[in-house]
Amino acid sequence: MNILQTISAAVAIAATDLKLLLRDKLDAFFTFVFPLIFAIFFGWVFGGAGGGETGKIELGIVQLDKSASATAFADDLAKLDGFHVTRFDDVAGAQDKVRKGELVACVVIPEDFNAKFEDLFVTGAGPTVRGYVDPSRRGETGLLEGRLTELAFKGMTRSFTNADSMKKQLAKARESIDKSKDTDASRKFVFNTFLTGIEGLLTDNARRAAKEGVSDNGPGTGPGTGLGTGLGTGLGTGMDNFRPVTIELEQIKRDSNGPTNSYEVSLPQGIVWGLMGCVTAFIGTLAVDRQRGTLVRLMCSPLSTSTIIAGKSLAGFVSCMAVQWLLIGVFAFAFKVRVPEPLMLLLATTCASLGFVGLMMFLAVMGRASDGSGGMGRAVVLVLAMIGGGTIPVFIMPKIMQTVSGISPFSWAVRAIEGATWRSMSLAEMMLPCGVLLGIGAVGFTLGAMMFRGRAKAHA
Repeated sequence: MNILQTISAAVAIAATDLKLLLRDKLDAFFTFVFPLIFAIFFGWVFGGAGGGETGKIELGIVQLDKSASATAFADDLAKLDGFHVTRFDDVAGAQDKVRKGELVACVVIPEDFNAKFEDLFVTGAGPTVRGYVDPSRRGETGLLEGRLTELAFKGMTRSFTNADSMKKQLAKARESIDKSKDTDASRKFVFNTFLTGIEGLLTDNARRAAKEGVSDNGPGTGPGTGLGTGLGTGLGTGMDNFRPVTIELEQIKRDSNGPTNSYEVSLPQGIVWGLMGCVTAFIGTLAVDRQRGTLVRLMCSPLSTSTIIAGKSLAGFVSCMAVQWLLIGVFAFAFKVRVPEPLMLLLATTCASLGFVGLMMFLAVMGRASDGSGGMGRAVVLVLAMIGGGTIPVFIMPKIMQTVSGISPFSWAVRAIEGATWRSMSLAEMMLPCGVLLGIGAVGFTLGAMMFRGRAKAHA
């Protein structure tokens, strides 16, 4: 046979296998439709769609003031429902996490937090709490601002219930009144008399607490509570617009080398399951061909073994490419998944397809019996898909699992697809995952072809 006849025969074999695949509705569904449903579902779940539970908001805290009041404020923030808090020692580290999309926001408790709180009723200005937020998470940002204000009022009330704190604030208020040049002597006398009365009340409460063996400095307990409640109620009634803390939120633009939405994360997962479907479908096809004697008849025909192998491989390659680009097309148009470098993506999908064709050829002929070969091949492919990013994205796996996933060709396919989409890898960076996939394909195809020819000679 000349080259054109060989190519024609290989294409005919590939076309026949593809027709058989599409004719079996169940195989066609799990090869082309199921991966699409799978990827959309996980993108929906990761994105918190559907109005259900969206999980906790990832929040960072940087506490620059180590005072008791600042620590209490940070602890209260960490205990809020709906937030998962991570503490950081420096502002830059927390900002970097927000920039990478790992945190929705970070809150910085300033060094003068306690001092500003103690001067609250002297200067009229509480501490300024700064936050750095992801601009794409506006809903969570609004919730955070409300909860920070709530905690500030709670901290203010806590200071009312602490006798020592109140005495400090009264002393500063007296000093401020005495130094005031805009207040006449009569008013200073009235204010000082009022403050003296409050100080006397605090002293009497402290003596009574000491006599009864009860602390007057605990939050929410002891005689100081009555005073705190009374003052708090009066302030709340007369100062509706009073805010004990100023909240300044600054938007931090997320790095472009991260996924911009959950569907960019789930697309490689869908491709993993699509490739798995192609491999298992063609392993099954070859197993059925062996069982029904189709392969024996092909081997007895004028077709060479190389032509038969080429035809089977071509069918697998076309299926792998088709399922990958079906997913990419749907996700690009429907879910705004970025394809910044189409040629890079073509390179990634081509290398993935060639790698899995080689894996398919090896697994299809690894077992001697047709049923054993098909069952074993499916089991191996399923395990490789699971550890290679089919269930959990590789980049959020624990470090040890990321290392283990390196034995799976699915992991390298995921890295190649991510590199060509949201990771925006250069050609040099793409060489590693693409090279590994081509190597897997070459080794698998060579071993599979050798075993295939061995079986052909045995049947001859």
